[in-house]
Amino acid sequence: MDTRPPLLNWRLRLIWLRSLLVLIITLALMVLQSQGHSGYRLNELGWLAALLLPSLITLLSHRVGRQRHAPLLTLELALDTILFTGLIQGFGGAGNPLSFYLLVPALLASLTLPLRGGVLVAVLALGGYMVSMSWYQMPAMNSPLHALSHQLSGLHGIGMATVFIALLAMLTLLGQVIQRLMRQQQRQKEQAIDLAGRREHMYQIAATLADQAHELNTPLGTLVMLADNILHAPQLPDTLRDEVTQIEQLARNVAQRLKQGNNTLLPESLPFSELLSKLQQHLRHLAPTLSVTHQLDVDPTVANPEGWFRVLCNLGYNAMDAGATRLAITLSKRGQDYRLQISDNGPAHAASEREGMGIGLTLVSTTLEQMGAHLEMESGARWTQARIDWPQEPSR
Repeated sequence: MDTRPPLLNWRLRLIWLRSLLVLIITLALMVLQSQGHSGYRLNELGWLAALLLPSLITLLSHRVGRQRHAPLLTLELALDTILFTGLIQGFGGAGNPLSFYLLVPALLASLTLPLRGGVLVAVLALGGYMVSMSWYQMPAMNSPLHALSHQLSGLHGIGMATVFIALLAMLTLLGQVIQRLMRQQQRQKEQAIDLAGRREHMYQIAATLADQAHELNTPLGTLVMLADNILHAPQLPDTLRDEVTQIEQLARNVAQRLKQGNNTLLPESLPFSELLSKLQQHLRHLAPTLSVTHQLDVDPTVANPEGWFRVLCNLGYNAMDAGATRLAITLSKRGQDYRLQISDNGPAHAASEREGMGIGLTLVSTTLEQMGAHLEMESGARWTQARIDWPQEPSR
């Protein structure tokens, strides 16, 4: 990947452009001389060699700071224009087709430099062309330079000047438009990268909050269960019953707020397919990389959907804690019972933990027992499977 400043790359390309131009003109003069034209004078060859002088600025200043490349590129393009104007003076002026090379520095300036620099080079190019059209040194008749040029009539000169000015204005404006579009595209890319970074950061925050909510929900559920057991204990003194009731209610309120972000209460009964849809939506917000799939051979309507939702969420949290990427849910009918099977591919690595396999699993089992269901757990090195069986009657 090229990490050099863009303007430095343009300056290095100009070295090749100047060298190629000098080489082409030199070969053309050699060919013309081989066809019987006499040689050239020293001042004419001097202007040709002078075209390479701006390249020395690039070679001597390519290590300067990034902020200095724009003024240096402006200087080089201005020198290109002035030196080529001097070359054209000895090559027959604007009558030489090479005079339209003056459009090249103007185009490069409009593509790379700010508006002020582009206009400066364009004005120099226009001034150089007008000078070469009105005042120049015609090469000798037997000179190879004369073969590269021809006299311009007045009307033809005006037409060529009109075309040159039109092309110069169009290329200057076109370069500025392209440069502005490139800046807008660069800003859009930067905004897209920034948006992607913020989105990833939000996912990390959501995952952290979900993990913390799960860590809080487990002890809160335990607190609710213990408070409920104490309230039903016959030996509980009446003086403590109000305090225990308040503790249970506070724990239930906090646990309820940690369940779902919208805190929407589920109806008294719900088809199992809709319950799984709510589970998928809930887990997708907490773990976007967790793939939740389900296959239902039957779709019974279950009572106490909130209890079922807590059970399924707890098993999903366990899969998330273990770094699982897949959670597969199947529901089938076995005789007079329903069997729900929940499988995941965690733990992802040896350091993974299943924080809900302790007290959280006890709460799941207790909730299922209250609904007349039975839980069995089976684990392997890279997988865990929960099987829940319950009779048809409670689900009607």
